[in-house]
Amino acid sequence: MYHDIFDTISQEIYNSYMIINDLNDYQLVKFMLTKEYMLQRELSEKLNAKNGKSTKQSNFSCKLKREHLTYKELRQICDIMGYDLIIEKRKN
Repeated sequence: MYHDIFDTISQEIYNSYMIINDLNDYQLVKFMLTKEYMLQRELSEKLNAKNGKSTKQSNFSCKLKREHLTYKELRQICDIMGYDLIIEKRKN
């Protein structure tokens, strides 16, 4: 199931940006983790360090799977992984 989604995402990457309209939080973060060769545990630890919190990795995992990321958390994840969030008006 996720293999098909990753294939679709890979086909949508143009000039180093990707169209994420059809992805949920979990799919997006897992794709970025795979692309950056980072473990979910590492991301969780970096988020904790950035926020001064001690959220368990299992809680972070559940939050991703339930699609409960806030915009602030997504921005922090993108920052940690070296991505920018850009909102652009569709051309069609």
